[in-house]
This record gives sequence, structure tokens and C-alpha cells, in this order.
Amino acid sequence: MRKLVIIGSGFGGITVFHHTVKWASAYDVEVTVIDERETFLLKPSLPEVALGEKQVRDVIFPLRPVIEPYGRFIRSKVQQIDAKNNELVLEDASKIQYDYLVIALGAVKDFSSISGFKDYGFSMCTDIVAPRLSEAIHHFQGGNVVIGSAPMIQGTRTPDVPFLKAACEGPIGEVAFMIESELRKRGLREKSRVICFSPAEIFFEDVGDKVHVAFNSLAEQHGVEVQTNKIIDHLEEKRVVFADGSFLDSDLTIVIPAYRGAEVIARSELGDEANFVPTDEEFRHLDFPNIFAVGDGASRTVPKLGHLAVEQGEVVASVLKREITGKGEVKKYQPEIFCIMNMGQHKATMIRSNTLYGGTTDIAYYGIVSSLMKTSFDDFTLRFKGKMPPAFTQHLLNLYLGRLETKQQK
Repeated sequence: MRKLVIIGSGFGGITVFHHTVKWASAYDVEVTVIDERETFLLKPSLPEVALGEKQVRDVIFPLRPVIEPYGRFIRSKVQQIDAKNNELVLEDASKIQYDYLVIALGAVKDFSSISGFKDYGFSMCTDIVAPRLSEAIHHFQGGNVVIGSAPMIQGTRTPDVPFLKAACEGPIGEVAFMIESELRKRGLREKSRVICFSPAEIFFEDVGDKVHVAFNSLAEQHGVEVQTNKIIDHLEEKRVVFADGSFLDSDLTIVIPAYRGAEVIARSELGDEANFVPTDEEFRHLDFPNIFAVGDGASRTVPKLGHLAVEQGEVVASVLKREITGKGEVKKYQPEIFCIMNMGQHKATMIRSNTLYGGTTDIAYYGIVSSLMKTSFDDFTLRFKGKMPPAFTQHLLNLYLGRLETKQQK
């Protein structure tokens, strides 16, 4: 019996699981999922948690009932990956053997690297900090809301991967517009400023000119200010201070910190300079071909985006199927930025762009339809336990988006 072990069950890990268990038992493959959590967390819904629209319990589902009918689930932290001997060491010192390993651990949000964050900062990045931000927004009575991200850290072992100065700015824009809408609803907008800052020269540097024009227009309409080339240095009680000595007065500071790879990757000497796992275009480790990495913890995931993790998971599942069964075609990785920003008041902006990767698609669509799409995607993912909408639905979405792109080009 061959052993496939998946570490982590976020978007990338759960996608590999759902695709491989379809054929694993027929080919005598045992699938094991290891995660330190008991629940899947729908991270794109955390801005709604931060704004009090949802509770954490609304954006999770238990993993064990999903995995155990088809494989083995172990709740544990992996302390060491012995790649030379195909062995994992868990936190209780037990050992797990593998023939194939998929690392889908995600990234560590390095809040501790921002001096002052613990006392003066808030974020929406995890299910721990998002409820704390919700409480702060609930008690906010007006003033400056400053929202931005720390610079992204990337390694150098995959030089063909685009270099970005910010890991993912979608949540920054999303929370900015949602707070702006909330302030209007509570009669606090006239006494408040909403300011976004970016370490990059252009906010949303991972999309093209058409999306930039659309975003800037919406920002102007809603009075959301944007400042670029701002590298965060530290936080003070009522101030965000930048590396160039400039600062912004702030009554509510919201930050996405730098992303780093998991500590076990560094301990196991499997990562690059930022502890991200370096892989080839099939997401195989550059030094160990039976190890794969997908999602935010992989060096090729730029920006750090759930949609890319799903695409990578499908590629890895197809590679494993072809290698183990000799059947099927290996899916080609076609990265693109695809996200839907909730903007409050039942409106959202859907963004789809592949210009970062040399493509020509670059569209943004604002309206109720985008909001309905976000709700539908999130509900589907939770109801069907981490599965993506079926191919037919995806095809209809592609047709719709293609028509939008044609319309915007005219």
C-alpha cells in the first residue's frame, strides 16, 4: 500500500484530498490528512467576521467527518519532516511514513514583526484577530481608519515567479469599503477618514491597468484615500509610522503583516529564505520529487490567494493520479487573480486578471451580481465541505466573465 500524506487542510490541502480520494482506494493508496485544527476555515469570509456580519462558527466546518469516511485524519502539529527517509515526526513524537507528501500548511502571519501591533493594531487575517477587530469597529465613534499591509517577503529559489511588494491587498480594499459603508450607516462618515496604504508603488500591483482604473474610480466615489510607497515601521497609540519618517494619525489601525513559511519548513531545511517551499511548475519540491507544496506556503503562490491554492491543488492531484495510476492528463497551471471584494450594502467588486502572468484578461465588475456570486461561492464551499462549484458552473462563470470583458473592451 502506498501512503499519501497531506499536511494542512486549507483550500490547497482539501482540494488535493477531494480529488485524490476519488481513485485512491482502487489503487491501494492510503490518504492521511494531518492538521493542528479540527475545522476548515473559510478565510475569504473573515472580513465579514471582522465587520460583525458573521460569527466564526458561520465560516467553519469540522474536518474529521469529511475526511474519515475516505481516509485518516490526525489532529496534530508536525514537528519535523525527514525528507531523506520519507518520515514525519508529530508533536507527540510519533512518526508517520509517506510515499508522497503534500505540504499545504499555509503561511504564518508574522504580527510580532510589527512593533506596537500587540497594543495598538488590529487585523482580519485569522479567526483569532478578526473577532477582536469586530469589537473595535463596534465601539468606534469616528476618526481616522488606517488600513494597509507590511511588505511581502519572497525567496530566490524560484526566480521565474513574479515579485510583489505586498502579499495580497484584496482584504485591505474589502475591509476599507466595508468600514466606509458601515460608517455611513451609523452616521459617522462625515467625521471619519478611511485611508489605505501600500508598500508598493501601485495599490493592487498584481492586476492590470483596467482594474486599477475601476478601483481608483470606486475609491474616489466612496472617499477612500490611498497612499503608496509606505513601508510600515511601527505602530503607536494613535499613529502609524513609516520607514521614511512619515506617519498617519490613526484612531483605528488595521494591518496585514508579512507572510512567512511555517516553522517546520525551516527546521526541516525544506524552504527558501522566507521558509516558503520552492517547487517546479508541477509544484514538486526542487530537491525531493515526492514532496509537493501548494497554497500560501509555496514559493509559487504569488500573490497569497485562495484561488491559486485551489488551482495548484488540482494540478498536484492530477500529477499524483497520472504517476500512480498511469491514467488521466496533468492539468496545466493557469494562474490568475480571481477575487470578489465585499463592499457592504449588498454590493461587491469581482476582479479577474492574469496580466501579472503575461495574460490579457483584466476586468472588474461592481454591483449586486458580484455580491450574489460571493455569497454563492462561500455558501457552496461550506455546504459541500471545501469542494469548488462543479465544472458546469465554472463554465457558466467563464462565459459571463468573458462577456463582461468584451463589453469593457468596447
